[in-house]
Amino acid sequence: MKPIITTTVTLALGCVAALSAFAAVPIAGAGPAPKGDPTAVAAKIIKHNFPECKRVSNAVRVKDESIRAKCDGVEYMVFTVFDKKKNKTHEVALNCTKAKSLLNVDC
Repeated sequence: MKPIITTTVTLALGCVAALSAFAAVPIAGAGPAPKGDPTAVAAKIIKHNFPECKRVSNAVRVKDESIRAKCDGVEYMVFTVFDKKKNKTHEVALNCTKAKSLLNVDC
C-alpha cells in the first residue's frame, strides 16, 4: 500500500490506519479536482491510485468541483487536498464503494 500522503486514499485495505494517517497530516481540506475534461482527469488519477482500474465512465464534475466517476463498476470521488507542511497539493481518488461498505460513509 502506498503511503497515504503520496496521493492514495485506499479504503480497501488498512481502512482505519489509512484514515488515521490522513487525519494526522496538516491539510487545509478537500479541494476541487484538477481542471480539464472530467473523464480524462478522473481516469488519470483513479488509474494512478488504483492500477487495476481498466475503464473510467460516467465522470461528472459536481457542484463542489470534485469529480464523481465509475471504474469497472466501482464508484470514486476525485478531488485534491493541500498538505500545509509540504506546501503541496495531492490528487486523490477515494473509493466510494469501499467507503460505503466499510465505514457507511457516502461520497
